[in-house]
Amino acid sequence: MTLEWVIAGGLLLLALAPVAMRWRSPMAWAVLLAAGTLTGAGMWWWHTRLKLKESSESIVRSKTPREGRPGGYLTSDSCRSCHPNQHDSWRSSFHRTMTQRATPESVRGDFNGQTLQYDSKTYRLQRRGDEFWCDMVDPDWEYVEILKRRSRGEPGPIPPALYAVAPRTEKRIGMLTGSHFMQACWVASTHGNMQFNLPFTYVFEMQRWVPRNDVFLIDPSRPWVPDVWNVNCILCHATAGQPRQDAKTAVIDSRTAELGIACEACHGPTAEHVRANAEPRRRYQLHYSRKPDPTVFNPARADHVKSSETCGQCHAIRLKANHAEWQQDGFPFRPGGEIETCAPLHFYDTSALNAPHGDARRRMSEGSYWSDGMVRVSGREFNGMAGSACYKKGALSCLSCHSMHQYLSKDDQLAPHREGNQACVQCHSTIGAKLEAHTRHRASSSGSLCYNCHMPHTTYGLLKAIRSHSIDSPSVQSSLQTGRPNACNLCHLDRSLGWTARSLNDWFGKPQPRLTPEQQETSAAVTWILAGDAGQRALLAWHFGWEPAIQTSGRDWLAPGLAELLQDPYSVVRHIASRSLRRLPGFESFSYDYIGPEPERARATERALGIWRGQVRTNLADRAALLLDPTGALQQDKFSTLLRRRDSRSLELLE
Repeated sequence: MTLEWVIAGGLLLLALAPVAMRWRSPMAWAVLLAAGTLTGAGMWWWHTRLKLKESSESIVRSKTPREGRPGGYLTSDSCRSCHPNQHDSWRSSFHRTMTQRATPESVRGDFNGQTLQYDSKTYRLQRRGDEFWCDMVDPDWEYVEILKRRSRGEPGPIPPALYAVAPRTEKRIGMLTGSHFMQACWVASTHGNMQFNLPFTYVFEMQRWVPRNDVFLIDPSRPWVPDVWNVNCILCHATAGQPRQDAKTAVIDSRTAELGIACEACHGPTAEHVRANAEPRRRYQLHYSRKPDPTVFNPARADHVKSSETCGQCHAIRLKANHAEWQQDGFPFRPGGEIETCAPLHFYDTSALNAPHGDARRRMSEGSYWSDGMVRVSGREFNGMAGSACYKKGALSCLSCHSMHQYLSKDDQLAPHREGNQACVQCHSTIGAKLEAHTRHRASSSGSLCYNCHMPHTTYGLLKAIRSHSIDSPSVQSSLQTGRPNACNLCHLDRSLGWTARSLNDWFGKPQPRLTPEQQETSAAVTWILAGDAGQRALLAWHFGWEPAIQTSGRDWLAPGLAELLQDPYSVVRHIASRSLRRLPGFESFSYDYIGPEPERARATERALGIWRGQVRTNLADRAALLLDPTGALQQDKFSTLLRRRDSRSLELLE
């Protein structure tokens, strides 16, 4: 018992002593003594509990990347008093919670005694008050063992026999990444503040823990490798991150201006801005002059290039111009500066395709782009927009459509009055005035929405298809050359490439490429979903559940393709297919676990086909194109022929 609590108990005894003396009873003195003792002991217990909690929090903070760094950064708290509305709108966005500390308010996963299995490892999750813990194989041991095996030329997984004798440890979850679709958990190394991720991700849509390799489009034969937040995620999931890796010991002591994407990520360091505007007269003069404040960068007042490059520091595929410098201080780019000098854009590199399969340059080009250089993965919108005529020849910027502070929905932060065609007709008013003449679709239909034709969902990420930000026009020739589905066939799922080529020729005079009989007659969507690569199959599985496409193409024929994907080698393809299948009549309560045992997945395919065979099919315009016979039954021989042609090359999309 500490001295201060003994003194507190004694003072209580002195305060109550007159009462006991007045009672003149031994019992009164006994009660008084007991009360003093209990009070002192209770205060000591409470003090110890607070100290232990403070100590635990202190340890966690010392083992996670520190917030606050040199260079004029003050954190978003310094912005609130002068910019309360902007601070509130930013605070409610998903940008703020890109990375955050693990608290009862931020943790979404179930830690109530969960036991998770991955390969030959067991992870036991537990919540203790406001803390979240995992009993696990020591991540430092696992990380070092993987590095040893790589150095010996053994890239495969650690053998189960080694895991059986591996050291175990209890780790407290210190940080989280993600708060929109899924959430990853991070635990600290015993060396520095390096952060390892658990091999599970909590997926909100499913409300379950899923192995990390099963939430990304990754070759199923690839073993799980621990990610290190400090040398990967810190680049785009924190503000002005500095990895700070010791060149000799490799120990990491990272720090950031702030976890998550905060005010200074877009506006730059604010120390000078806060200092200068402590003078009220200066603030009011600037306000009434409507001139920009030179002490801070405001993307809304910048030209479309500088404004968009601010977003492009994260939403682009970029290179580290000086890797050694980055390992210490991160990117030196500051909003409004010259980004290309420190983080140049990365473009599709055809020469890299001749490199060994594991080469980083080849992996980047194969995993990020279609073969014509168009980006095919999420989170890299700037690369797409920067290659578009609207940006190169016009003044299109990210803020032409989106807003950080005034938005219709947290999901996409679309600015007010930018829904529908409103964003496009800002510049293309002539087309907007004669919409049907341009689109050849009814003005009220999804076919007259500019982005459905010029920004189709040909990007993959986050277990779904996402709109491309390469503003382009539908082209059958591009689909033939790259494998990228075109907008027409992603909406008209029941139509062939030949039908699309004839339509584009009739409407816009586009030359018709030479097509095979199959391309002339068979639904392009059916071909892609059965014979395409894993990325194409994921996109088509999503479109088979996309309501505008279903309304255009009918839904009675969609189940066989989706049923086949329930046993696809790539787990995310299976998940997307099952989600779309449940949107079809008769499949609303279809039971299926996309990471369940392989025999169960095969049986699910048969169950789904059985349900479909028992349904009545009507209003199918061209049954032959859909691989159906005149009665509506599946032409199994043609279906199987396409399946045998499936593109089974190894693929990893680097979203």
